Amino acid sequence: MKLGYMTNAFGLLVGSGGGVTSVKDIRYETICDDSEVIKRIAGHGFKSIELFDGNLERFVSDPDKLKKILIDNNVSLLGVYVGANYIYRDALEDELWHIERTAKIASSLGASHVVLGGGAVRASGIKDEDYDLLAKGLDNAREVVQKHGLVASYHPHLGSMVETPEQIDKLFALTSIPFCPDIAHIAVGGGDPLEIVKKYYDRIKYVHLKDLMNGEFCPLGEGELPLGEIIQFLQKKNYRGDWLVEIDGYSGDPDEACQISFDFLKDKLVN
Repeated sequence: MKLGYMTNAFGLLVGSGGGVTSVKDIRYETICDDSEVIKRIAGHGFKSIELFDGNLERFVSDPDKLKKILIDNNVSLLGVYVGANYIYRDALEDELWHIERTAKIASSLGASHVVLGGGAVRASGIKDEDYDLLAKGLDNAREVVQKHGLVASYHPHLGSMVETPEQIDKLFALTSIPFCPDIAHIAVGGGDPLEIVKKYYDRIKYVHLKDLMNGEFCPLGEGELPLGEIIQFLQKKNYRGDWLVEIDGYSGDPDEACQISFDFLKDKLVN
C-alpha cells in the first residue's frame, strides 16, 4: 500500500497549449516548479506523488531528470492523471497514442497507476450512445496501460458526462475498468460516497481522498465527508490498493492543507 499526494494543489490548472490544434497533445498541466513542489510534499511526510500528464510530459525527453528529483526527495511516482474525451471516433486513435506515450514513460519511472478522468460532453448534450463510446474507449485505453504493467482506473469527474450516481452506474454496466473514486467529486455530483464505495469496492484499486466543506475542497478532516468510515470500510474488506490525497482548488495555503491532511491520516493510513 502506498500513500501519495497530488501536485496539482500547488499551482494553477491549465490545458497544454498543443491541444489547441492537435488532439494528441491535449493535456492537463499544473503551472508550478515540479521539483520545488515535490520537495514540499516530501517535507510534509508523503512518500509518493501523482502528476498530471502535462507535468510528466515536461520530462519526456529527459526522464532521468524527474527520476533524480524523486530520488533526491525519497519519493516515488505513484500515478499519472489523464483527461479522457473518448466519445469522438476520429479522435480516439490520437487519444490512445497519447495514453501509450504517457504509460510508457510513467512505467519507466516506476509508477503504478494511470487515472482516466471524464468523458466529453457535447455542445448538444450527452447522447445515450456516448456511454457506449466512452466505455469502449476506456477498455482500449486500459489495454494500452496494462501493456506497460500499470493499473488503469476510471475517475468520475465534475464537468464530465459521468458525475451523478446514475451516470456512474450507467457507465460501469458497460465496462469492467477499475474504479478510482474521488470522494469529494462523488459528493458534489449528488452521490453518497460511502454507499458508492460499498457498491463498487471490488473494482477499486486506487482512491483519491478529498474533503468538502460548503462546496469547497478542503484539507482532510476539516470537511463534512465520512473519510474515516470509508477508509475503515475498505480496510475491513482487505483493500490492498493505493491511496492519494488531492486537495486541488483549496483557497487556503497548500502547504498547510498538505500537512493537515497528512496528520489526519496518522493512525489511519500512516503508521
